[in-house]
Amino acid sequence: MSYYKSKQELFNYLNKHSAEKKDELDLHKTRSPLLKSYIVETSSKKKEKAFFDEINNYYDLSQLKGNIVEINDDQEDDKPAAWIESFNDRYFIFYSTRSTDTIENKLIKIIHDSPLLDTLWLADSFYYNFYNYIKDNFNDYRYVKLKMKYDSELVTNINKTIVSEDKPADLLEDLKSIETHKDFNLSESISKVNKILPELRKMKYWSAVNSIHMLRIPAKSGGGIDLYNNGKITNRSRSFIDLHHNIKFILDNYSYLNKLLEEKSWLKQERYNFKSSGYTIKGSPVIIEFEEDLELTVFKNFIYKVFQQRNKNFRLWGEPLQLSEQRYHIYGLDLHLWKEVFLELTPKQFVLILPEGVCGNTINRFITNVQTFLEPNFNVYIGDESYEKFLEKSFIKGGLKS
Repeated sequence: MSYYKSKQELFNYLNKHSAEKKDELDLHKTRSPLLKSYIVETSSKKKEKAFFDEINNYYDLSQLKGNIVEINDDQEDDKPAAWIESFNDRYFIFYSTRSTDTIENKLIKIIHDSPLLDTLWLADSFYYNFYNYIKDNFNDYRYVKLKMKYDSELVTNINKTIVSEDKPADLLEDLKSIETHKDFNLSESISKVNKILPELRKMKYWSAVNSIHMLRIPAKSGGGIDLYNNGKITNRSRSFIDLHHNIKFILDNYSYLNKLLEEKSWLKQERYNFKSSGYTIKGSPVIIEFEEDLELTVFKNFIYKVFQQRNKNFRLWGEPLQLSEQRYHIYGLDLHLWKEVFLELTPKQFVLILPEGVCGNTINRFITNVQTFLEPNFNVYIGDESYEKFLEKSFIKGGLKS
């Protein structure tokens, strides 16, 4: 039996909860978790049915009036674990008032273990476009927060079998004790961020400042809404309606971005011939051009960690084929939807070939994780168009007004 009978009854509760939490935040005394949302994507042919069949393997589901499904697991009090709203048949929104540890760890594991599901993947350039939209539509005295995050594990945690002149053995030993997580927070008024952010982004030598991980969006009702690069959204505003409006805005833009990426890579067909071992594979290229060549040791370690140790963030599988000291081909699978992908990797650039049917999310995921775990200073092209151009087009449909 459902805890709430209808979508309207649920939204009334979430609106009340948001107002109470904002009062507690103002007093610096939060007594229970904030409202969190998680956006989940699927791309199977029978999208909505396949999505709920997958979730039903882990939770008990109850349908409310309206396009809301309640999920229960009997693990905490008598309230539901979360509620799911169908944005459309491809994107679904989880709402939960449980603690992050309780709801998030299980949900992320479900997504990683399922070939049908994926999170959102928001690259640094998505945030930069979003911030530019915010500064044009909010009063400049409103505050925003940017969290930059870079994890140098793929750069500093070098496999001991990969040693070259650019990373001598004694340096590798030193790197073992280095903290790999590098975070930097900027919380200021829009007027100040407008001056600070361009200067920060000139600092190419400091990876963290060119890898935005979270943006706090100003809310009409006061406070803000924290948008993380995996589609998690924490409501720190007074209004659930504010949160819901922002989620719709984000998904309108993100879904349009994926549509553009898929149309370009599937239909426009700037062809890239990918030859190796007697095979010729044709497809539209996604090209990441690094501003400076990767160090050879770092380059080889990336291949080892992602494809031989199967780094869970990239969700790629394949056996690297070494063509030369600085060139590898990988005939692999994207573990989201189990679609073939093909890669040609050098220290200068990464090329992905995506056959028709591969999800546009694969492009966003690869870009976001290269930026976060390897090197954030690069340019991306889909065929003959820059990734930034696709983002600019997706943000033409504005909707947020202060």
